[in-house]
Parts: sequence; C-alpha cells; structure tokens
Amino acid sequence: MRLVDNRAVRHAVAAFAAEPGPRRALEVLRQCMSGELLLDITGSDAPADAMFTAGSRLQIRGGAGPDGRRALFAFTSNEQIARLHPPGTRTQSMVTPAVGALELARQQGDGWVYLDPAGPTCALAAGEVDFALRNPRNGPLKDALVRFAARQAERRSVVDVLREDGPLLLAADDRSVPGKIGVRSTTIADGSSALLGFTSAPEVVAYSPSDAVAAMSVSAVLRKMRSDGYGGLVIDPAGPWIALPRSEIDGALRA
Repeated sequence: MRLVDNRAVRHAVAAFAAEPGPRRALEVLRQCMSGELLLDITGSDAPADAMFTAGSRLQIRGGAGPDGRRALFAFTSNEQIARLHPPGTRTQSMVTPAVGALELARQQGDGWVYLDPAGPTCALAAGEVDFALRNPRNGPLKDALVRFAARQAERRSVVDVLREDGPLLLAADDRSVPGKIGVRSTTIADGSSALLGFTSAPEVVAYSPSDAVAAMSVSAVLRKMRSDGYGGLVIDPAGPWIALPRSEIDGALRA
C-alpha cells in the first residue's frame, strides 16, 4: 500500500489553526491543488485486489461543518485518520488526488471540506472550493514544479510540460497603470522583466489577493511574453516556483 503523507497541506492547516483568517485558508486551498490526500472509508467492505467490485459497500466519512451543512473529511496521513477513531480501531483509507477530494465534495453538494478534522484542522467552504475548480488549472505543470523544487526532476522537465500547451493563468491588475488592465510581472536575475504565470486560481490570489484571474493557454502566454517584450516567465511565484529566461524557453521548445 502506498503511504500518503501530505506535509505541505498539513503544515498549511497547522498554520491556519494557529492563526485563522482568509490568507491562511487560501494557503491551505493552494496546497490542495497538488499532491494526494486520504479519505476515511473505515467500515467499508474490503476491496479485492485494491479494487471495489460491483455491490461493494463503500462509505466515506464526513460530518457537519460550522454552519451545519455536510462536510467531507479529508486527511493528510493515515495517522490523522487513526486520531479520529478509538484506539485499536482497524481503519481503512482510500488515496485520492487532493484536487479529487475537492471535486468529490462539489459533486456531492457538500458545504465544506474538513482537513484533518481531529486537529489541527481547517474547513474549506464550498465557495472556496468552487473558486479553485471553476477556473482552468494545470496540474501536470504544478506537479513538475513540485518535483523540481524537491530536486526530483531537472529544469527541462518543467519546459517539457509547457510543450503540452495546457492552461496557464495570468494575474490581471488594474492598478499599476491607471485606466488600463495590466498583468503582473517581476524582474529576474538577468535584469529583464518577466511575465508571471500561474497554474491555478488559488496561486494567483495567494500572490496578490486583489487581482483577477485571466485564463489563457501556455502558447498564448508565450506569445504575449514575446510580443510585449518580456525577457522570461516566472511560474507560481508563491512557490514552489521557477524562473525561465526567454532564451531557455525558446531554445527548449525549438529543440
């Protein structure tokens, strides 16, 4: 059985529990856009060869949220599931992508997603979940960034995902240039201005909470990078992030 231990989500949840507020909750939501979580299926029929067959009983544990609406429980590790049961209970769990847990809650009409409900915990409201899911997102690119940051992949692997031309978001900003809607940029190591790209809507507002989300494709963002004279692209500046000079992007995409 593959062990799940989503430390990034658990640390974000602990930070929210210590200092509750919208920014901390947003960080939890942002961390839920990658990695895996567990669902508590204790009491379900035992799957055969890790697969549930037709007629099997599958019960996924949930509860009530702060306003009484149904909440789906999701966990960062099996230890967190065990804390919710009496000692000695033979618990069962099912692995799901973290985004998959959010999608399940929305499909079921749940009002909340409770993460590690035995505590420290954070409850994500349905509106927050819908915001994350109704906008395009680039899971493969986010996963490549996580692997790169953990030194499990090379820089080239991130550029290779750009070849797939999935979605990429920009942060729309109407304050930096009065009367015009601009996009967020930054300065990279060579001194040039780089366009900021984001793999999901929570990444955009984690970087700048008041910005709007502008959904584009990778190819459209790269065309904008070239036509507007940007010297590169920085992806997910809230981290894990990567700065790609234009020469590196163009050279790799031509290869």
